[in-house]
Amino acid sequence: MNKPIATVSNPNGMDCENEFLKKHNILKLDEFTELNNDRTSVNEKITNKVITKHELLSQFKVELSLLETCKNKIKGELEKTDDVIETQILVSLCKRIIDLFDHIHVMFSIEEDLLFCFINFCLDNALCINAEQLDILLEAVLRIEDNQKIWIQLLKLHLKLNNFDKLMHVFREGVRTLKNNSLPLWKILIRHLKKRRPDMVQQLLEEGTTILYDNISMEIRPKYLEWCIEFKDLELTRYLFNKLIMLKPACCKLYLTMIDIETDQSDLDLDVVRKLFDAACTLFGRDNIKVWIEYIRFEHTDGSQKLKRSIVSKALWKLETNLKDIFLDEYNNLEREFRKDLGNEVVTIDD
Repeated sequence: MNKPIATVSNPNGMDCENEFLKKHNILKLDEFTELNNDRTSVNEKITNKVITKHELLSQFKVELSLLETCKNKIKGELEKTDDVIETQILVSLCKRIIDLFDHIHVMFSIEEDLLFCFINFCLDNALCINAEQLDILLEAVLRIEDNQKIWIQLLKLHLKLNNFDKLMHVFREGVRTLKNNSLPLWKILIRHLKKRRPDMVQQLLEEGTTILYDNISMEIRPKYLEWCIEFKDLELTRYLFNKLIMLKPACCKLYLTMIDIETDQSDLDLDVVRKLFDAACTLFGRDNIKVWIEYIRFEHTDGSQKLKRSIVSKALWKLETNLKDIFLDEYNNLEREFRKDLGNEVVTIDD
């Protein structure tokens, strides 16, 4: 059963709007009369199930325009005076717009353009609405094919509305729908909850490391390490790293992140870092030039100059043939960088 537009059937809401619109001369008398007549007509047609999509969309646009006019009026008044300005009309108009959207969704189909428009309206007016009003919005998004941009906007909206249960429901529905394209949702939610709900972030990171989609789990594993060293300690971070390296496929970024964590320690353990680099080069050294270059950089900065020749030799032996010349170019660039920073004291490795 279709529900009537609540604000039309609410005399107190209407009185509030009427008083504001008259007081601030937002509409002329004939415009004001026409608005109320149109609202009544739309409500009656909805009740009788004879409304057209065009009529609903037209009224939707009218209410949006009126809302923006009222917001600008309130903003202007606040700039001119310290008096309290009644803003209840914004809540009333937002509810009216939400109800119109609900009716369009229930009675007709909703295109992506209208979804974007409505979500952006909600984002701009989050202070005047609450998450409970927007259950039907999730239904509308679920009817659209897996549009990543819409899900991102929907998640950002629920972050703004600050209802944790609704937020998590939207996130999980988004992941279920987008599957391996849901990585932006993971990044947004983890970043948002990082300091607000550290307990929930850990659970989320745990889920992300073992999710079926490799592109997501490979991105989440290093983030889990970064979170652990920030909010826990080095011992737990090392334990977590040893746990995460058991997951398949192996993740190069996980090793490089752990190397960064170890090299940031005040009591740097060279052997620990070298073991990490050796493991990374063994796993990824056939087609990954970066792990070799970073190993060389580490030995130059914190380790032994003598070991650089050995690392270069190992790289040239391990790398795919088509990558060896590229590696040598990058290595020579690195040596020039060292000379620039430290002068000609850099040890040169002959070809």
